[in-house]
Amino acid sequence: MTTVSGYLQFAGLDAPIELRVDQRFVDALPVVFPKWAHKITATAPAASFASIVWDGQSYLLESPFMDKPKRYPEPVNTLVSAIVELAWARLRGDTSLLCLHGAAVEFAGRLVVFPSTRRAGKSTLTVALAAADKRVFTDDFLPLKITEGEQLHGVSSGISPRLRLPLPEQIGPDAEKYVGRRSSISNSQYRFVAPISDELASFGDTAPIGSLVFLERSDGATAALEPMNHADALTALIKQNFSRAMNAGGILKMLDFISSSAPAYRLIYDEAEPAIAVLNAHFNSWADPVPAFPADLSDSIYHTALDTEQATQTIDVHQGSFLQASGITEAASDGKRFLTGRNGQSIHYLNDGAATIWHLLDEPTSVAEAIEMLCAVFPDHPADQIRQDVVNTFTEFSRNGLLQIAEPVCQTPEIEAVLPV
Repeated sequence: MTTVSGYLQFAGLDAPIELRVDQRFVDALPVVFPKWAHKITATAPAASFASIVWDGQSYLLESPFMDKPKRYPEPVNTLVSAIVELAWARLRGDTSLLCLHGAAVEFAGRLVVFPSTRRAGKSTLTVALAAADKRVFTDDFLPLKITEGEQLHGVSSGISPRLRLPLPEQIGPDAEKYVGRRSSISNSQYRFVAPISDELASFGDTAPIGSLVFLERSDGATAALEPMNHADALTALIKQNFSRAMNAGGILKMLDFISSSAPAYRLIYDEAEPAIAVLNAHFNSWADPVPAFPADLSDSIYHTALDTEQATQTIDVHQGSFLQASGITEAASDGKRFLTGRNGQSIHYLNDGAATIWHLLDEPTSVAEAIEMLCAVFPDHPADQIRQDVVNTFTEFSRNGLLQIAEPVCQTPEIEAVLPV
């Protein structure tokens, strides 16, 4: 079998993937990347970020950014893993991008984003929406950026949707016909379906974020959209974001803006076609203008984690008094509070007890004082349990760089002055 050697170069990325593969792999590329321009070149303009080598038995995918190499017997799974590495390469190349796991489909000029939820039918619904004449931006990962007009836009990947096999009956007859009429490659697990014409947005196309829709597929359910509060949407988005370049403060600010400015819903459904009817009815127009991203936020989010990283000191929480550490980004909604760690790389959700202790730390507070106050506020709770919870919370705050030692206040003793007669 003919071997093709060279460098796989994608538009928008400086670093290529080094290749030594067979013709099967090369033939799969236009099906998987129909709207992301790519070419195989003999020389590389920059050092490659990954390599794929066919040894006659399997494809070996290696990258210094991977925990360990991966080996697959055919192109489909190799490309599934390569797409993940491409997403990371894109984020490393542009640290202003935030990336979400999820699908995004255009409705009336704006994106309805379907954050990833395991086994909820995200990709199936995406293909069904393409079959219903909606333009797909992605079914897997969605980079986000702030445009020159200070709006938050999703950016298309130009990658074909990937269906899990076997196709579920819930996809509907229209989508089944659509899949049968499009170019595809598959194995026993997955099938990439290449949209045509404008069914898939080209790499780099952008559209503003319109709404968040979290999928809940349930057998026999009647399709319905239910409003979702800001705090629950923010919690879910934090779990789905996978940017590692932007500092945690920037991530939290951007996700807080998304969840507060884009209405969030739960789509409870079983079959795709009734769900699409509900989505079409709800998102056929947008009542409000696209919100502008606040200038004070855009000025502060574009710092990498390394730019903001600070060393945290080990603290004995049993000694002395403490305050909230400086440099912490906060977001609060519907009684829930989120904090970033000082290392620039972590986001923390505070339960009710931890939020109460965090509030106490507005002023210098010791563990003993916090225990005493909480015992007074919650007299019906066992004192031993409160004591243990307070110690654990202070310890967790310390471990994540959320505490700083309160400097002792220097008080001048009173001096009795004797005025001359």
